[in-house]
Amino acid sequence: MLERRPVMILLDAPTTEAEGLAGLVRAASLIAPVAVLRHEGRDAVAAFTAGAFDVFDRQIPAAELAWRIHANLRRCPPLPVPLTPAGGTASQRLLFDVITRAQAPVCCHHLRLLLGTPFLPMTLRALKARIQRLLPVFADHGLTLIVDQQWGLATYRTRSAKGPGTGAS
Repeated sequence: MLERRPVMILLDAPTTEAEGLAGLVRAASLIAPVAVLRHEGRDAVAAFTAGAFDVFDRQIPAAELAWRIHANLRRCPPLPVPLTPAGGTASQRLLFDVITRAQAPVCCHHLRLLLGTPFLPMTLRALKARIQRLLPVFADHGLTLIVDQQWGLATYRTRSAKGPGTGAS
């Protein structure tokens, strides 16, 4: 997933609480639209509320699942061409792409899940170090990274370094 940008992600939801599922859906949605395979008895509302594109029951017949995935792929928006920086690791390129493409500020918790695992997210310290290493790359692309921090929560967004009101010339 780090090397190639998928058109859609099919998330086989672990049997976790709704809050954990919502975090996974939000994190994966930073890359591509997410469809969720839910376990029997799990509420689909949490997945849809978190931004899931579709929710499938695990007991769905294989033919129906294939056709619904096919229909969902037709509805997926085309992928924009990423501003991929040269060099760096796959996770660094993904982090750069996610932050630069985001329409809204990106939460540190979602980035930690995306770059770690559901049961062991990347540490906040490691995430901040990776973002710090990307600052020259943002500058090379004419972007300024804006970090908003409140109550132990950091969000990230970019803006043009030469945009109005930046004072850049």
